[in-house]
Amino acid sequence: MKALCCGNRIARLKGYLDKNNLDAFLVTDETNVSYLSGFRGHDSLLLVTGNKRFFITDSRYVEEAKSSLKGFEIAEVRSTTYETLRKLVSASGARRFGFESMNLPFEVASRLKCLMKKTELVGVKGMVEALRAVKDAEEIVRIKRSVRLAKEVFGKVVRAIRPGRSEEDLSRLVDLEFLKAGAKPAFDTIVAGGANTSKPHARPSRAKIPANSFVMVDIGCDIDGYNSDLTRMVAVGNVKEKLLKIYGIVARAQEKALGRIRPGGRITDIDRAAREHIRNEGYGEYFGHALGHGVGMGVHEEPTISKNSGGELKAGMVFTVEPAIYLPKIGGVRIEDMVLVTEDGYEILTR
Repeated sequence: MKALCCGNRIARLKGYLDKNNLDAFLVTDETNVSYLSGFRGHDSLLLVTGNKRFFITDSRYVEEAKSSLKGFEIAEVRSTTYETLRKLVSASGARRFGFESMNLPFEVASRLKCLMKKTELVGVKGMVEALRAVKDAEEIVRIKRSVRLAKEVFGKVVRAIRPGRSEEDLSRLVDLEFLKAGAKPAFDTIVAGGANTSKPHARPSRAKIPANSFVMVDIGCDIDGYNSDLTRMVAVGNVKEKLLKIYGIVARAQEKALGRIRPGGRITDIDRAAREHIRNEGYGEYFGHALGHGVGMGVHEEPTISKNSGGELKAGMVFTVEPAIYLPKIGGVRIEDMVLVTEDGYEILTR
């Protein structure tokens, strides 16, 4: 795959800095560093000032950074990261210095404040994450590639599901298939049978898949830095009528939620459509988690699709729609698909 072009992302970030009257901004979250620079290593920072952008790293990554990054001045840490930052910020003349408040430890921020006495430090939450919520064309290509592989592996695991085979064995099969394809599991694979399907994040165990039950399969992979995530219920034999009824309710709830997806639509309306249907069917107390989450470089990122989410949908957003009903000690149903918001509606990526 070709390298991602990050110049436009930096330009969009600088627009945010201007709106917030920030002269400089420090990016410390590893995924955000990768998103803005294209660098896939570790222990690196970005510093964006009025007219410059610095990639800050140590001797382990300097050569790789110099050969792979465009548009960045490479700043090698020779003494301490603190001292490197102090010099760069001082040289820039920045008066208001923003940092990622949800990622930079309090002790680090406090020490920077002591070193930069003439600079106001401003904690900022979710600035880069807001940029990442709307995918560009190349990101969508990579997400679709990840989804295709997840669907292929799901097909293989379905053919392997049978009574008596353990959850652990099936989950290992999923992980191995991803590795063989040059990817890696995006999260801990979930394969749960029988009553274990009532646990939203059930850990695969040595328990055997029972006959006449549902098996919940929740899988996803990371390939080229982008993720996928889907959940399916696999029927093994004759599933109990009660659980078949619940499956129908959850499937209908998902249809209602999908019907609310369009650019400019309110995010809360999507969650409400699914949740109200499940509540009206008498199972509201058995659906506790959010309806969905963004997927991209992170498995869980913006936008969150919940009853508490603000904001509107934008073309380019990618997220899951995963209504569910979990009945303790009986079983559960979750149906999860990934959706791309388009200019005139939506595209279901995982079907």
